[in-house]
Amino acid sequence: MGKNKSKSNSKNQIAAKPKITPYIIVGLVLAVLATVYYTSKPGTSSVVADAPRVPGQLLETRPVLTSALFTGKASLAYKYAAEIPEVIDNQFCYCYCKKNHGHKTLLTCFTNDHGAKCDTCIEEVLYAYELHKQGKSIADIVSAIDKKFYRPYKA
Repeated sequence: MGKNKSKSNSKNQIAAKPKITPYIIVGLVLAVLATVYYTSKPGTSSVVADAPRVPGQLLETRPVLTSALFTGKASLAYKYAAEIPEVIDNQFCYCYCKKNHGHKTLLTCFTNDHGAKCDTCIEEVLYAYELHKQGKSIADIVSAIDKKFYRPYKA
């Protein structure tokens, strides 16, 4: 009789485990998804967090194109990007060219003609330059840019 009791107890224990396991798996999956979501949002994971930064060292090392190639706001944006590359290199580009074109930072947009064709890139540089002239720190400028330009990415 003792043998039958232990067999029925082990059957009950085995039967109870599948009821708990799906909940644990669902919880773990949700935790992983939440972590991926929150760490990949541009507003919470800016360019600065994507790679270790050395003060004074730019992620984008190619030169900014000359502003003489462009007119209007585009020309001004190229001029400003060349004047304050350390500020622009810390900015996430909200036209999502990092995902669509493999750009490193907002500064990358101005190493080719992409910046001249994109209103988002131009407006970000103009706003960053304005904040820089007001004496704001790079961290404050990054925060203000994120606040003003963030919009969810649409693939």
